[in-house]
Amino acid sequence: MLIGFIFFNLNHTKIIRSKDFYECDHVHFANAPITPSDKLNDANVIHLIHAQKNGLKKPFTTTEDFFSKIDSLKRNSILIEVTDNKFYQLKSLTNSEPYLIPEAVDMLNEIGYRFQKRLREKKYPNYRFRITSLLRTEETQNSLSHHNGNATLHSAHLYGTTVDISYKNFYNTEKDTVESSYEAVQTLTKVLIEMREECKFLAVRERHQSCFHITVVVCLPKSDKNKHHFWWKMD
Repeated sequence: MLIGFIFFNLNHTKIIRSKDFYECDHVHFANAPITPSDKLNDANVIHLIHAQKNGLKKPFTTTEDFFSKIDSLKRNSILIEVTDNKFYQLKSLTNSEPYLIPEAVDMLNEIGYRFQKRLREKKYPNYRFRITSLLRTEETQNSLSHHNGNATLHSAHLYGTTVDISYKNFYNTEKDTVESSYEAVQTLTKVLIEMREECKFLAVRERHQSCFHITVVVCLPKSDKNKHHFWWKMD
């Protein structure tokens, strides 16, 4: 499969953006129900519909199960490891593994690109957002559900499609510090609303955990786009 990329020089750093993700008309060609919204309040049931449609066919049962299968999934590009880069920083992960499906990684890079572009336009400090949770096993999800009121037993995090981005603090690359920032929160929120209006993902602001819970939306294959032109409507 040929994947299109475009390179941008952002502060002398080459950035890769997937054209398949950012150029796709998700409003009309999402492969599961979604409609444009300027609110970050998508229900968990809709997150799950997209996660089950596009993510892992079967969640990992335990951490041991994850480690026994991850090498094969990486080789076949079913899951991609997420690491610190010029856009974002991973917080120390205790209840998830740093892996997502390729489309979710494209989504993160697009969020990061737009976030830093807006920061530069406003002449704000150079911040990277911080990721607090990615792929979970049923074992870790079950453990979280006993301690976190927002964590359900059946979460979109089980399918590698979903990520939590903190709005509590950000990494300041100029000072090499982690700090809270009103400007960074407002900038990130505007980017997420913009992309939610484009149906690039589903999102909900979780106040108890101080994070945005985000699930990627995937476009129809090109062959199906030629046959259909629609957008999903949800009651």
